[in-house]
This record gives sequence, structure tokens and C-alpha cells, in this order.
Amino acid sequence: MERYSLEDYEAYRKEQDEKAAKEEEARNARTEKESARRAWLADGGSEGGFEKAWPKLRDEGRRRRVMDADRRARQQMRMGTTSRI
Repeated sequence: MERYSLEDYEAYRKEQDEKAAKEEEARNARTEKESARRAWLADGGSEGGFEKAWPKLRDEGRRRRVMDADRRARQQMRMGTTSRI
């Protein structure tokens, strides 16, 4: 019987962590799409129209998140205080 080494464990953990990260990313993408679809339909849009517009909506949402993250980072830098020691 072969011994289970630290390297074996680390490789296993890395594989499991990557698998979990991919599953989380896929779950987040499905949730984002479903939420946008519900809002689209509630606003009077059609299912077909949503599917056609989804790539553009997804990219616009990503662009806004990036811009918001940059804006928040700049605000935090402005609000931060420098130590006077």
C-alpha cells in the first residue's frame, strides 16, 4: 500500500478548491442571468428578446461593477487618514 504524502494532499486540495471555485462561478452566473431575466420579463420584455440581449446586458453589468469598484477604491483612499506619528 502506497503512503499518502503531503504532496498528494496538496494536489487533491488544489483540485477540489478549483472545482469548487468553478461551481461557485457557474452558480453566480446562473443567478445573475435569472435575476436579470425576471427583471426583463417584469418590465414587459419577452423571453426571446432577453436571450438575444443577454450577452450585451452581461457585459454592461460587468463594466459597471468594475467602474463601481474603482470608484469605491478611490473614495476609500480619499477618506483614509495618514498616520501622523
